[in-house]
Amino acid sequence: MYDDNTLYWIWLADKCGAASKEFAKLIARFENPFEIYRLEPEEIDAIDFIGERLKAALSKKSLESAYSVIKYCRQKDVSIISYGDKRYPSRLKTLEDPPAVLYCLGEIPDFDKRLCVAVVGTRDISAYGAQSAYKISYELAAANVCVVSGMALGIDAVAACGALEALGDTVAVLGCGIDMIYPKQHARLHCFIRNRGTVITEYPPATPPYGSNFPKRNRIISGLSQGVLVVEGNRSSGAMITAKCAVTQGRDLFALPGKINESNSDGPNELIKNGANVALSSDDIIVHFDFLYHDTINYRDLKIAKYSQNRLTAEILKKYGVELEIFQSQSTQNAEKTNAEARRSAFAAEPKHEEKPEEKEELPAKSEEEMAKDSSDKALELLDPLTRRVFELMPIDKAASPDEFITEGVGIAEAITSLTMLEINGLVSSLPGGKYIRK
Repeated sequence: MYDDNTLYWIWLADKCGAASKEFAKLIARFENPFEIYRLEPEEIDAIDFIGERLKAALSKKSLESAYSVIKYCRQKDVSIISYGDKRYPSRLKTLEDPPAVLYCLGEIPDFDKRLCVAVVGTRDISAYGAQSAYKISYELAAANVCVVSGMALGIDAVAACGALEALGDTVAVLGCGIDMIYPKQHARLHCFIRNRGTVITEYPPATPPYGSNFPKRNRIISGLSQGVLVVEGNRSSGAMITAKCAVTQGRDLFALPGKINESNSDGPNELIKNGANVALSSDDIIVHFDFLYHDTINYRDLKIAKYSQNRLTAEILKKYGVELEIFQSQSTQNAEKTNAEARRSAFAAEPKHEEKPEEKEELPAKSEEEMAKDSSDKALELLDPLTRRVFELMPIDKAASPDEFITEGVGIAEAITSLTMLEINGLVSSLPGGKYIRK
């Protein structure tokens, strides 16, 4: 799973830090990370293209942290892809600040042979942006295009939902450790992506989601992709940072035009004004890359997807654990309508006069409590031991947050994933504030 140099790649990544331009210069000078590790202090001081901070860091030879990372990744089945690994995406090697190491959960796609398109945008999403991002991502994934995003709130999450719903490949690039789920409300989405796609980060386990991590993360989103689509966002949104990275990296930039009097359209409209490709549909992106990837694009499934009812609905969002305010009001209205219809039906079905029901002898039946317990026991039998353990740790009569289940062998990521699986199997319910309660 790991080559002989993995330990030293992790050590070097830690010393250089994320998005380091000095890392690429070091690797260009020295054959491998072990050659850098074995340098004497005077040899390190003689390197004229790195700063004093990095020189001081390279003088520290402890490998304890790197050993801990490898131990964790082995236990949790996390793949470690170093810069020297043959699986390392060659597109990232063209960056001036490539990641030294990638930590991955899920099946890693062959980035070098696939068309990959990043779909990014604002968190403050509109119905127009949501439907557009979903439809385009759904059709791209159906056509065998890998959809890349950051699993952030808004456009990123909707893009991932579209790719998953089309049973295609999707990649989420995190701005934190592989053992962290951020944002926390996307725990179910994270679970789906890692089971049917790939979750990637350059940050080692236990790295919190610091705000400064995300602009650095964005260069990997664009770096893994041949094209970047910006759906919505104002001029200062994170999506515009990704767009800037794409231009710097020589990637093709696409933007969805929007209304000129809405701030969410300012970013994409400005990109179009400055030369970005207009993307009104998935066709505008696929045709652009047809010459290079004609043999890998599935035009038959694309045609089927385009004529299917691939609209984003509240039910699809609920399936993947994604919440959008624009759909919550719709769900409330639908629920009120359903309740009103049920009340009308019940009223119409009431008898006009009282009649004594005919008494019939019935066999003893199980109580609702007994039936519910049988159902729960059956569902638990099908779950993995860790998920069953989390269920057993849950209080019987009150709600609890994922943090309360952290114990030996159960970290925050494992607790959230287990609670998500318990909810999917109907054993617990999620409540506002990120808490869960037994059903």
